[in-house]
Amino acid sequence: MEAWVDLGGIEARTLVVSRFKLDGGAMFGQVPKPLWSRYSKADDLNRIPLVVRSLLLRTPEALVLVEAGMGENFGASEAERLALEPVAGGLDDALRAEDIDPRAVTHLVLTHLHFDHAAGVARRSVGGTPVPALPHARVYVQRSHWERAHAPGIKEKRSFRPEDLAVMEEMGVELIDGEGEILPRISVRLSSGHTDALQIVIVRGKRETLYYPSDLIPTLAHVRAAYTMGFDQWPNRLIEEKVALLADVAADDGLLVFVHDPNTVAARIQEGAHGYSVRCKETL
Repeated sequence: MEAWVDLGGIEARTLVVSRFKLDGGAMFGQVPKPLWSRYSKADDLNRIPLVVRSLLLRTPEALVLVEAGMGENFGASEAERLALEPVAGGLDDALRAEDIDPRAVTHLVLTHLHFDHAAGVARRSVGGTPVPALPHARVYVQRSHWERAHAPGIKEKRSFRPEDLAVMEEMGVELIDGEGEILPRISVRLSSGHTDALQIVIVRGKRETLYYPSDLIPTLAHVRAAYTMGFDQWPNRLIEEKVALLADVAADDGLLVFVHDPNTVAARIQEGAHGYSVRCKETL
């Protein structure tokens, strides 16, 4: 079990809720395989191992979960294609395995609604119908992204699942218009390079500042400015947003948490002659 870290006025910890694989070329876009394979080894189908690393935040008034993971509601062929391994069977079980009651979660902040980040909102009931995995949590997402999920473009259409959106509506959705605090010390910053209105979660404790950039910087390798994904909607915009965020992380000496890296939880960033790089790896 990962320990809670006191950031100063708020506690944080990470929790891996899904393990899966995606095509390495798709994860690294235009980066040649001889370069990206230094960071991740592909299987015989060119898939690389990934995780969904959720972030838990505890305040005196709330228990916040950032990112729901992939859950368990996938067909056999799709689960096989993704090499999906929902940790302990789904979000509900993953939380319980760490002695966290899913009913205690009050806020579910979704950086965006692609299935690898949001499908875990649902779990199977006894009758097989999807029901909320977090029965007392409300979902927090950007209004413009919510609208995009209901009317996506061709490239992004398969990333959104209507059945997950229906479960969110049952939970209750708080649509956010722009940047700002969700709770004291917990705020969101917008990025639109990967998808429209992705929420970067920033936690400003009295002692530490934590950044959760989601798919803006999904793995340690993607700290490199030119490393983008084939899934990114607007790669040039993403690079600009990434460099701006890394400048702030370095200035704060903050913790940068990686949502998809199977080996590295977090890192601290430094600026050098060739841009931003990892100064040291961290656990959380």
